[in-house]
Amino acid sequence: MRQNCKTHFIFNCMNLLLLFSLVLSAQTGAPSNVPIELRLRPGELINGVPDTFSFVLVNAGNHDVRIPNVSRCLSRHSGTVALRLELSPVSPTSTGQGGGCAQSVDPPRMILEDAKFWTTLKPGESFTVSYKRVELFVFEQVPGAYEFWGEYRPPKLTGEEIGLLQRAGIDFASETLRSAPLRFNRPN
Repeated sequence: MRQNCKTHFIFNCMNLLLLFSLVLSAQTGAPSNVPIELRLRPGELINGVPDTFSFVLVNAGNHDVRIPNVSRCLSRHSGTVALRLELSPVSPTSTGQGGGCAQSVDPPRMILEDAKFWTTLKPGESFTVSYKRVELFVFEQVPGAYEFWGEYRPPKLTGEEIGLLQRAGIDFASETLRSAPLRFNRPN
């Protein structure tokens, strides 16, 4: 009898822990794991280094996924793409530098209304945006070894907004993504 009570007690505790974890995860509005890949494609080479880059978001999953509007500058309601650079200059006196833009102050909006205008990708489909390097605040022109990679950052949504999207059954690119690096050499 004592063994049955112990077993029953342990079983009830495990059920309570499971229930508590499910309630907690539902309250935090944690986004689902959406299988989106980010690929970086170079444009025309000028002196060995691309002048433009295309950011390609690919739906690698088996269901439709929405891509929030994409910008090169920070915004609370759009995803952001950024070009990153690691530069090994031929001349040690020069250094690589990057840049960016300030976050804008967006007026309050209705996330479910915004989501109606997001790009929907079916499985295997992709969405591409392209920018010149200077539009992405990467100005380096010195001879050397260049390693570029792209990043995608999702909109900065509140837990309440994420919960609304989930309850509406909207899967979206909700995680920061990084592309594989691309390497180029600018000659002297």
